[in-house]
Amino acid sequence: MVTGKWFYAAIAALSGVMLIFEFHTLTLILILIGFIRIILEKEKKLLIFFSAFFIFSMVLAFINEKNNTSLFDQGSTSMYVTFHEVPQIDGNRLKAIVNSTNEKLLLHYTIQNEEEKLMLEMNIHAGTICPIAGELVIPERNRNQFTFNYGQYLYRQNIHWILETNRLSWNECYYSKPSFRAFLQNIRAVGVKYVESSFPEQLIPYANALIFGDRSSFAEDTYRTYQQIGVVHLLAISGLHIAFLVGLIYLIFLRLGIPKETIYWLLMVILPIYAVISGSNPPVIRAVLMTLLLLTSKKWRLPFTTLDALSISFITFLSIDPYLIYHAGFQLSFCVTFCLIVSSKSIFEKTHSYIRKMTDISIVSTLASFPILAFHFFEFSLIGIIANVLFVPFYTAVVLPSILSLFTIKFFSERLFAFLADFIAALVYYSEQFALMLSLNNFSTIVTGKPSMYSIIFMVIGAYLYVFLNEKRKTRIVAVLPLTLIMLIHMASIQYSPKGEVIFIDIGQGDSTLIKLPYNRGTYLIDTGGQLSFPEPEWQERKKPFQVGRQILIPVLKSKGIRKIDKLILTHSDTDHIGAAKELFGEIIINEIYISPNSWENDLMGEILNSAGKYDIPVFEEKAGTGWENKSGRFQFIFPFDDHYEGNNSSLVLFAIFGGLSWIFMGDVEKEGEEEIIRAYEKLNANVLKVGHHGSKTSSTFDFIHFVQPDFAIISAGYKNRYGHPHKQVLDILEENKVYIYRTDEQGAIHYLFTKRGGTFHTVMK
Repeated sequence: MVTGKWFYAAIAALSGVMLIFEFHTLTLILILIGFIRIILEKEKKLLIFFSAFFIFSMVLAFINEKNNTSLFDQGSTSMYVTFHEVPQIDGNRLKAIVNSTNEKLLLHYTIQNEEEKLMLEMNIHAGTICPIAGELVIPERNRNQFTFNYGQYLYRQNIHWILETNRLSWNECYYSKPSFRAFLQNIRAVGVKYVESSFPEQLIPYANALIFGDRSSFAEDTYRTYQQIGVVHLLAISGLHIAFLVGLIYLIFLRLGIPKETIYWLLMVILPIYAVISGSNPPVIRAVLMTLLLLTSKKWRLPFTTLDALSISFITFLSIDPYLIYHAGFQLSFCVTFCLIVSSKSIFEKTHSYIRKMTDISIVSTLASFPILAFHFFEFSLIGIIANVLFVPFYTAVVLPSILSLFTIKFFSERLFAFLADFIAALVYYSEQFALMLSLNNFSTIVTGKPSMYSIIFMVIGAYLYVFLNEKRKTRIVAVLPLTLIMLIHMASIQYSPKGEVIFIDIGQGDSTLIKLPYNRGTYLIDTGGQLSFPEPEWQERKKPFQVGRQILIPVLKSKGIRKIDKLILTHSDTDHIGAAKELFGEIIINEIYISPNSWENDLMGEILNSAGKYDIPVFEEKAGTGWENKSGRFQFIFPFDDHYEGNNSSLVLFAIFGGLSWIFMGDVEKEGEEEIIRAYEKLNANVLKVGHHGSKTSSTFDFIHFVQPDFAIISAGYKNRYGHPHKQVLDILEENKVYIYRTDEQGAIHYLFTKRGGTFHTVMK
């Protein structure tokens, strides 16, 4: 292969994998562009190499896809499993990837008591073999559009089953001779525990992240702050860290008088070992592979450029695991590095100042990552360009060297460690506060919505044009203009779409309904869902418990390009309707909150309104007779009738006409409230009834259903919920009245997509 041409082999490898995994028109267009580009090079050998890598990767991807099947059947099972990794023990939950008969399974176990937790932490390691009796369960399908697809995520790791067990006897396990990889994983686990037991609390997450690649210790709010300002990559081990580590090793070993020849061979051993100890994430493996290739090229005078090293690393990754093309970290690592390499000539001109170089690096990195962040997370950090200029030098020159030094000093001088650790902890604390200040700016993060494949292609073209125009010495404004226009057109097409949408979000056992009107005429959220929480011992508390708002509601909103809610309607004070409201504050701009009269007397509602006050969100108490209207629809509250708050039967009930249908959203109104509504209104027909109280038998009486005469009924209930919702009696009444039923517990989120002429329903699961 000719020097500098390995990039074409990487494109061929990607094309071959995409053809098998993503066979559609756009993939074929991309492959055709690749072949045309090779033909224009007018090099026969290059075309042969391109074709060879294309066919090789296509065959490899086909074999992987064909072999990605299971040997097991669903149901009860009893087997011996080998722990593929050190188990993750968080509170009372143990989770680990295990192997049985050469197939990977995901083990779930709920720890029974604190003593058992301690024994499991001491006795279960990578390489441990245990007898397990349990149930093989299919990973649950995605229940909401564009949220994290856990089943798909596991499939791409060749995991087809979750092994659930209610018994894990550590004293029946035994430790076989582990593989070298398992041995290193156990060393990593020991290192993480050592940091947790010996470092100041402020520094624990940073030490574990920057030494061992473990970011689980970060508080949710702190980690989110770094995401919002676009510097979260500094908390992951990547090329920057590997370069620093290699430089440090060279400096120390040369001072010790070790020849460069010996240092080279030591690095060939040390770096792969460190890649495993630091978590084996794609960015660190990519950095290690590139470093080893470049060191080898220099030593043996091989004709490899930096771009060649990146391309060979890419091909190596896909040869080992083609499914990595779906990994966000893999995509970001290679795309950002590629753009920095091809822009390096213009970035590192001698005439440029240090600030200019840092700014150029930050701009290129931000633009290169923009399409990927938009696709996976529906947002990107605009302020990241400035934040990276400030934080990258601080982490490179201060935080990273300090953390590595502290870890070493701890073994030699406790007093010096304590003195330096307190100083570094203070610096880190103030950097966190500065990051928080930057993140509070409403424009720090741009919500893009979920881009279509066509939008992604144009975004990639825009990023490429920036690099190209920058290379041609065009001004930054001219260079960034194409991508800016593409981004604005994409966001405008989402924000001002002529189509509106109603989403009955599958929030679990609870309620949350999104109404997004056409042309951005209104965005309304009725309830937020929420989880009931109960007091539990400290040992059972999880570092990052499941949060309905952060893990379901906010991703759904941002996938639709929603950064602002015009009206948040909190029907009543039950946790399963409003518990996640506080999680929206600071993430989503809320113009107004509507509540039922005097529902603020409830403690939970009071807490939510206090939090809303910190964000200057006005709150209005509403009841029957109030409402609003615009060009796309009319909305009116029809219940409650008085100011006395009595729980479910004081729920705000909204009647609306839009999208060619009439709607009633019932909250948790029960039989008594339904009777009041029947007495108050002579006629109240609606095409769509959002069934009250999740289909409980205390609501939706025959008289009420006959009175409303809906064509469609929507029931929001949790999958296999413990309350038995929806009740058979309610389903029978609806069927008797010939009402078509949609259920979130069986069908996932329910969507109604509409224009002014009407619309259609569809569901996520079936």
